[in-house]
Amino acid sequence: MKHTRTSSSASGFALLEIILALALFSFVAVSMTQAIEQIAKASTSARQEAQVLRVLESVLAEVAHQPEFKAASISFNPTADHIDASATIEKVKLISKDKVELDHMFRIRAEAWINDGRTRRMKRSMETYVYSPHSPI
Repeated sequence: MKHTRTSSSASGFALLEIILALALFSFVAVSMTQAIEQIAKASTSARQEAQVLRVLESVLAEVAHQPEFKAASISFNPTADHIDASATIEKVKLISKDKVELDHMFRIRAEAWINDGRTRRMKRSMETYVYSPHSPI
């Protein structure tokens, strides 16, 4: 009879070990799944931000290389990635250290964002100043 009890308690202990191992494995698997999901979200966000910045730089370069400037607002067609952009050009009055007004100076401000139909997400902007001697004052 003693032999049967040892065998029974040994198999009960083995069952407990198996249950604990499965619980530990389940915990690790769920944690890994959540970590992978967070990594995927961060990767998607970084990729979208890079796309928005590329569009923004492209818009700023396109507008800044015009032969003449006048105050205006420009809207650009959305990209295939649903990134919208716009730019504004305005004449600015800048004064040098010597109290001399700098003529023909324009500020270009470009904005780009992801449009998801309801809101503008990840909106970014850049601006630059351009001297354009051939532009009307």
